[in-house]
Amino acid sequence: MLTNAYAQYKEQSLSTMAPGELLVKLFDELIKQCRLAVIHIEKKDLAAANESLMKSQTIVSTLDSSLDMRYPISGELHNFYIFFAQQIRKANLEKNVNILNELVPLLKELRDSFTQAEKLSRCNQPGVGVKAV
Repeated sequence: MLTNAYAQYKEQSLSTMAPGELLVKLFDELIKQCRLAVIHIEKKDLAAANESLMKSQTIVSTLDSSLDMRYPISGELHNFYIFFAQQIRKANLEKNVNILNELVPLLKELRDSFTQAEKLSRCNQPGVGVKAV
């Protein structure tokens, strides 16, 4: 029962997030899954590593499919996502932690950029950040 309540809370929480917040959460989860994969590979738990890396690939695919290609930046992000997917796939096939250790800082940098953009977009909304007189 408690698990079901938590699942409902989590679903409700995700469904009420702004798109920018959801994007940052996806990157947080992607980074987490890549880090978990490194731990699993180092412990020789290859099934768990595969599971984490498959989740990572799903997240990258989700990020890529959510792009609005009307904007020039989307093409650049698409190229990043293709690169991320290729590296994750290669790390999974080779069970190579070095690939993941090189990928995580890139993911963090992109996540941090989206975090900043999300904060700026909230500050630029009417009535947000305006002091009462």
